[in-house]
Amino acid sequence: MRPAAIICLALAAALTPPPAPGGTVPLQTSGVLAGYELGEERATHWRLPRRLTEISGLAVTRDGRLLAHHDEAGVVFELDYRTGAIVKEFALADGEAPVRGDFEGIATVEERIYLVTSAGRLYEFHEGTDREPVLFTMYATGVGQRCEIEGLAYDASRRALLLLCKRPVGQAPAGRLRVHAWSVDRRQLDENGGVVLEVGDFSRHLGTNGFRPSGIEWHPDSGRLLIVAARQQAIAEVTPDGAIAAVRRFSAGWHRQVEGVTLAPDGSLIVADEGAGGRGRLTVYPAVSLQGAER
Repeated sequence: MRPAAIICLALAAALTPPPAPGGTVPLQTSGVLAGYELGEERATHWRLPRRLTEISGLAVTRDGRLLAHHDEAGVVFELDYRTGAIVKEFALADGEAPVRGDFEGIATVEERIYLVTSAGRLYEFHEGTDREPVLFTMYATGVGQRCEIEGLAYDASRRALLLLCKRPVGQAPAGRLRVHAWSVDRRQLDENGGVVLEVGDFSRHLGTNGFRPSGIEWHPDSGRLLIVAARQQAIAEVTPDGAIAAVRRFSAGWHRQVEGVTLAPDGSLIVADEGAGGRGRLTVYPAVSLQGAER
C-alpha cells in the first residue's frame, strides 16, 4: 500500500461547506483533500516537452515510477515527476505505427498496464523498454454504449478497474454519471460494483452549471475517489458509495485543462494538464499532513 494516508476522514458530504461567492470552495478541515494546499506556493510545476502537449492520464507503477500517455495514440511515457523529464517512451504495436485512438486513462495492476479509450475499449499490455513496440490484448467492455469514458483507475481492494463516465449516451439517465467497475480477474464488467455520481451535487458545491470529470484516482488508504474536472478546474473527493466529501478548485493559473491525477509513493498529489495550445504541464502538490486515515 502506498503511504498516502491523509488526516482522519470524519465529515460526511452533508458537512462540506457551501461555495463562497464567486464560486470558490472553502478549504475543508478533514478528509483526503484537506491534506493538500492546492496553491502555487507549495507546488512543484513543470512544463513538459512538446510531444506531451496532449498528455492525458497518469498512473504510478508498483515500484513508484510515474507513467503518462498521449491522448491520440497508444504511446506511454515514463516521466520523472521530480524534474519533468521524459525517462523513456514505448508504444502499443500495430504494424509499424502506434495504435491510434482517443485514449483517456491509464492504470497499473501489478506488472500489467491498461489504457482505455473514450469508447470503453481496454488495452492490456506489459511495460516496454525505450522506443520498444509492445504487444497488447484488447477488451471491448461495452461501456461505450452507455457513456463516454474519460478516466481510468485501479481499485486494489476489489481488484477492479474503474472507468469514469464523462457524459451519458443513448438511454442513460441524464444528471447522473457512473464509475463502472471491470474485474481484472474475470475480465468483465461488474454490473453491481459501480458508483453512481449525481452531477447536481458537484454543481452545488462549485456554484456552477454541470460537472465534466476528466480524470480519476483511487485513494488506497481511504478507499475514496479523487476526480478532477478540466472545465471547472476542480478536484472532488468521493466516498465509496458516491457521496461527495469535498470539492476544491485549483487556484494556479497554469491549470488550463486538467486531464490526469494520481498519487506519488510519498502521498503527493500529481496532476497533468493538456497544453491547450501550449505545452503540457505536470504539477506536484506535496501532502502537508501524513496522519492515519479511516474509511
